[in-house]
Amino acid sequence: MDASSHESSEAYLALKASMMPRDTNPMGTIFGGVLLSYIDQAGAIGARHAIRSNGWPARVLVTVAMNQVEFHEPVFVGDVVSFRTRPLRWGRTSVTMHVDVSADRDGTQVQLTEAQVTYVAVEVPGDRRPIPIRPDVV
Repeated sequence: MDASSHESSEAYLALKASMMPRDTNPMGTIFGGVLLSYIDQAGAIGARHAIRSNGWPARVLVTVAMNQVEFHEPVFVGDVVSFRTRPLRWGRTSVTMHVDVSADRDGTQVQLTEAQVTYVAVEVPGDRRPIPIRPDVV
């Protein structure tokens, strides 16, 4: 991934989910692995949205790294959790997305978790080799 950056301060609501009892850990809060799965989904949805918003062709994206994940507050059963995304860095074949996870608790937005996830565009069908995200970059 190269160092070119096309940062946008506008966050995109990629996913919203209600946390259910089946997703709890022994402490009674939502298991971190469940949040990681939602973060990965939201990041990919947000990346596809950002690609589309730039007028670039649709690409198949695969997750290559969860670069950083910080759990700030516990997530409780019944929380309706929002996953907002924005691109942090664009590479030739990759995009790193920031995913912000929050819930509305009694009218106040509480930041629960945040993460950086990197996706690479791959050729499908084909050998799944990395391909440029932007058509103007070879």
